[in-house]
Amino acid sequence: MWAPYDDRRPFLVLMAALIAMTWLALGIWSVSPYGRYLDHGVLEELKFSISVEYLVFLLIFVVGWTLMTVAMMLPTSMPLVTLFRRLTRQRSDRLQLVVLLVVGYLGVWTLFGALAHFGDFFVHEAVERSAWLETNAWVIGAGTIMVAGLYQFTPLKYKCLDASISAALL
Repeated sequence: MWAPYDDRRPFLVLMAALIAMTWLALGIWSVSPYGRYLDHGVLEELKFSISVEYLVFLLIFVVGWTLMTVAMMLPTSMPLVTLFRRLTRQRSDRLQLVVLLVVGYLGVWTLFGALAHFGDFFVHEAVERSAWLETNAWVIGAGTIMVAGLYQFTPLKYKCLDASISAALL
């Protein structure tokens, strides 16, 4: 008797291959002449401007950020993707829906990366303009951790958790 076909294995192998290839691409990129674009320090070399050089840098940054998201964030979201596949397995368009989920997930993280880049640019500008901030740069990290910690006690966090739990139960 033949065992029923389980389509999870090819999917998981494909996702694992995508993640492994992304890590490989990042490893090769990091030792290439363009590896410096994966480093935070390049922001000190290039100043924000509407120029071809800066726009190329921004594009390279966003591509690098997206690759890092695939390598590091996609593996942690696999339970969500697997749950979504299970919920949509009876639909004829399930493959398109899973692709849209992954593309949407990566799109949100890519947009966040671009926003983080611009936010970091403004932090660098503030440090350059303030001698006090330059000598007390630790305040920026401490302030960031404090804001993240305060978020843990806001009603917004609990609303987000409630919404995600409700969505998972549907």
